[in-house]
Amino acid sequence: MTTFRICQITDIHITFKKDKAIDGIDVVSNFERILTEIVQYSPDLLVLSGDLCFSRNDKQIYAYVKEKLDATGLDYCVMPGNHDKTMPLAEVFNYEPVYGDLYYKRDIDGYRLIFTDSSRHKISSYQLSALKDDLKTDLQPILFIHHPPAIAGVPFMDRKYPLQNMDALQNLLSSYKGDIPVFCGHYHNEREFKLGNLLINMTPSTYFQISDKSKHFKVESKKSGWRKITLGETVTSEVLYL
Repeated sequence: MTTFRICQITDIHITFKKDKAIDGIDVVSNFERILTEIVQYSPDLLVLSGDLCFSRNDKQIYAYVKEKLDATGLDYCVMPGNHDKTMPLAEVFNYEPVYGDLYYKRDIDGYRLIFTDSSRHKISSYQLSALKDDLKTDLQPILFIHHPPAIAGVPFMDRKYPLQNMDALQNLLSSYKGDIPVFCGHYHNEREFKLGNLLINMTPSTYFQISDKSKHFKVESKKSGWRKITLGETVTSEVLYL
């Protein structure tokens, strides 16, 4: 089996209006600096797992992000988050949603990469059905989803913005006879934990990180992070910060 290297970035929350960013954080600079680091790493695939926009649905932002991703020369996959809208994003990136969902997969040596659309804070019935079929494979499934598919130990996000139908998704994934590595974002926090057969890896935002101790919104850190994933005989990953 050959080694396949993936870089994941998430929750870039691009805005060109600096007065909107929390504490003057330069989200554009963070995104571009991390892209520069990723290009030097030369991954086989770059995954941008949602929340491209600061505010919901800005095609100017999608066009800017696409221009920057294209300029890297890297192969990439883009997913919508809850700050995005699927159809305008798909139009800019030339994807073809089904029933309004941007769900798709890629098969590589030994692995099936599955990309989901939780932009409406849930995984639709269409996606659940497609996922059930796509888990019927001899390849090792790897799930990419914007929202963590479980309560994840960040009280503010668990209380306010969890995946709404995580029970249905968990029940489906638990039917797979083996572990499923999951790579997600949304919570602006770095965590790795196991729930049943799910090996959940939360990747920090390129924007800021949210406290995992407070029930209320609190910025814990302004560190900007991303994740390197290596698929070989096993699946390993590492989080890096600017």
